[in-house]
Amino acid sequence: MRSSLLFESLWGSESGSSSLLCSSPALPSWPLPFLISISLIMWNALYTAEKVIIRWTLLTEACYFSVQFLVVTATLAETGLVSQGILLLLASRLLFVAISIYYYYQVGRKPKKV
Repeated sequence: MRSSLLFESLWGSESGSSSLLCSSPALPSWPLPFLISISLIMWNALYTAEKVIIRWTLLTEACYFSVQFLVVTATLAETGLVSQGILLLLASRLLFVAISIYYYYQVGRKPKKV
């Protein structure tokens, strides 16, 4: 019940069922192409050895998870619904941001001379 309320508040739907939500004109069309483009960037970064591309991919990932964290936090502030699952979601987003930024800096470091 709470997850459907969170989803409704994110997408601006007034209906409770997901079948009506999919046909709603309030459903934005930008997330799917955005997610596909980010997944293609990350997939192509797996096959490269260039540090610049890997760093940009990690930075893109960190920005994506930061935006997700901000959207969920803003939604929680508006609705006032807080559950253990949503707090776990927020904690996982922060963890993903921290890991991405850590690897971003580690990839950019110059190797130590022995």
